[in-house]
Amino acid sequence: MKNQFLKGKKIYLRDLEEEDLPNIQNWLNDSEFTRYLFQGDRPSNLQIMKEDFNKNLKNRNEIAFAIITSNNVHVGWAGIYEINWISRKGELRFFIGERKFWKKGYAAEVVTLLVGYAFNKLNLHRVYGGTNIENKGSIKVFRNNGFFEEGILKEEHFRNGRYYDVIRFGLLNKRHLKGKTSY
Repeated sequence: MKNQFLKGKKIYLRDLEEEDLPNIQNWLNDSEFTRYLFQGDRPSNLQIMKEDFNKNLKNRNEIAFAIITSNNVHVGWAGIYEINWISRKGELRFFIGERKFWKKGYAAEVVTLLVGYAFNKLNLHRVYGGTNIENKGSIKVFRNNGFFEEGILKEEHFRNGRYYDVIRFGLLNKRHLKGKTSY
């Protein structure tokens, strides 16, 4: 369990490293994995991924993690992206790439860890995320972690020969609500 940064019951999150990129490349080239994602519309090139990775190391507005099981299997990646330090908000993204780990609660645990980190360590006020409206698993993860549906972007994403609606979710840091209990 090297370099654990955030620890859950079944997984831990550590800094995403260049050695993780071949796994991510394989997942992004898997049409079943990318079926509902905003990525996967072109083949993933490892050299370009490495260049992007090294460029993003300097970006203080994005924090990426590798998702590692308790027995040290790299199963995905996640992070907080597009952090706006003035408005105190960021976008959560999470991906379980290894199919045998789908539908086993790993994504829910990742989101729980990311929300706690965003609110308690980064002092963000709001986190948000979105998904293809047909991605029932991601919708369930957002809802089970207390996110509220903020809206639906009609025909927002073209994939698989057609347009899909995208559902957006948000969650406010209750410490900042000053007595309010909901939106």
